[in-house]
Amino acid sequence: MTKQPNEIRSISDLTQILKELGEPIHGKTRFFRGQAKKWELLPKIYRKNESYLIENEDKIIKDVLTNCPDDFSPNDTLFEKLVKLQHYGYATRLLDLTTNALVALYFACNKEEYHEDLGDFIIFDIPDTKIKYADSDTVAILAAISAQNKKFSLSNSLDYAQNKRSLAKTHYILENWNPDRLKLIENYINSYILPFKNIDEYKELVKKAALEIGESAFISSFNEEPPIISLLHDIHTDKPSFRPVINPTDLTRVLCVRAKLNNARISRQQGCFLLFGINNEKRNPAEIPDDWKRLPTKGKRFIVRNKKQIMQELKAFGISRQTLFPELESQAQEIMAQYESK
Repeated sequence: MTKQPNEIRSISDLTQILKELGEPIHGKTRFFRGQAKKWELLPKIYRKNESYLIENEDKIIKDVLTNCPDDFSPNDTLFEKLVKLQHYGYATRLLDLTTNALVALYFACNKEEYHEDLGDFIIFDIPDTKIKYADSDTVAILAAISAQNKKFSLSNSLDYAQNKRSLAKTHYILENWNPDRLKLIENYINSYILPFKNIDEYKELVKKAALEIGESAFISSFNEEPPIISLLHDIHTDKPSFRPVINPTDLTRVLCVRAKLNNARISRQQGCFLLFGINNEKRNPAEIPDDWKRLPTKGKRFIVRNKKQIMQELKAFGISRQTLFPELESQAQEIMAQYESK
């Protein structure tokens, strides 16, 4: 079978693909993800046919923190708790990435039960403005969504805030555009008391001011709604220094988060995460922007074949279960397996 440009059958193929793509443009950073087959780029909490996960996300977290308190530090932020839960296989709103292409290739090939399936190799060039550290306010906002119940929604809060914005803008314009005021302003302009060229310039200034006042009313009203007050409470509990103001757009995005390298597995795998917000309703995930993904010149995705041989190549490069999973349990499996055939 003739090899296609979007196929990865060896480490050499991957090297060639990355060489042809070139470095990410200024202001973007490159990340990778490997999957055993083509699955949706969604966190486990949002997997199809498992809606019970997202519907009980807040309860799952509370149960873990109640049943296993010694596994968490009192100083851990909610995001750091989500990272630990992800580490132990819980469904969270995190999706694993890595800065190491070979590590991503390993995860596209490591599961033997999928060796006959085409693997998926995803390359992201993410704007630096969308890459945050674990102590970021926007990370605290998105992490706190996980503590809200299944009914959490932005719909009513947005409708209320948008109405308040319209009222504030209309009131300001009516107040400053009434005939008596306009006549007085025009007289002041003609008398050089006000620094406007003409009445039209004054009207433009009023329109700009109305937009600002409307936006201020929108944000203020949004943050006064009960679901947002509850969210702010959880954020403040998690991060006392948080300024209690949320812009709705902060809740509907996907962020790339660089976690602290205080976990041996994250450090070995050069791991980081996509943290998902919501699309209006908690049950609907925010979407990864299309322009983050680097696609092949031919084909819709980079596919991985010849997985067994690639795993052998990766081991020669020091990429194996033993090096990527340094915990005692994983080490035990690998060490004993070395002697199985001897």
